[in-house]
Amino acid sequence: MLESYAQGRPLEYWLSADLAKVSPPQAPSRLRQLADAQGALAAAWSGAIGGGSLMLLIGAVVSTLTGNPTWVLSLGLPGIALGLLGWRGWKKVRSRLPDTNKLLINRGPGSAKGGVWATLGMAGLLAAAFTLAVPSAIERGSLATLLGVYFMMVLLLVVAILIPSVVMGRARESFRERLLVDPALRQAVEADMATWRDPHGGSAAYGPL
Repeated sequence: MLESYAQGRPLEYWLSADLAKVSPPQAPSRLRQLADAQGALAAAWSGAIGGGSLMLLIGAVVSTLTGNPTWVLSLGLPGIALGLLGWRGWKKVRSRLPDTNKLLINRGPGSAKGGVWATLGMAGLLAAAFTLAVPSAIERGSLATLLGVYFMMVLLLVVAILIPSVVMGRARESFRERLLVDPALRQAVEADMATWRDPHGGSAAYGPL
C-alpha cells in the first residue's frame, strides 16, 4: 500500500476531527476539495432520487383522485426509473474520488440550516400567493385540490433545495466517516496523497478535513 504522507503528516492526522474544528471552515485543503466536490455530485443525485419519488407520489395521488390509472403509469414509471438512476449515481460518486479539474457550480444552500431557511422562505411566499386563491376555491368547492397542489409544491422545494443542502452540509463529515470504513476509498485517497502537489505552487496542506 502506498505510504500515506504529505508534508510529513500521516493521513490519520489530516482526518482528525479535532484538527478540523480548530481550522477555519473556509481554509482550503485537498481533502476538503475532494469532500466538497464529491458532496456536490452526491447532492445532485439525491435530488434525482427525491424527484423520482415525488413523481411516483404525484402520479399515485392524481390517479386515486381521478380514478384514472394513466397518471400513475405516465408519472410513476419514469419516476421509478429516475429514482433508480439517482440511487445508482449516488452510490457510485460516494465510492470514488471526484474529478476536481471539472468546475462544479452549486447555486443552492450549502448547509442544512441554509436549506431549511430557503425552503421555509419559499414555502411562505407560495402560501401567500395561494392564500389569494382560497376564497374562489372555497366558492367552487376546490379548496382540497388547492391545498393538495400547495403541498406538492412544498414537497418539490424539499426535494430540490432541502435534501441536496443537507447532503452538501454533511459532505466533509460523511467523507471522513467513509474513509474510516471503506478500504477502496481510503486507498484512492492514499494514492492521491502520494502524488498531490499544490497546483498553485504554494504550500497548501493536504488536510485538514
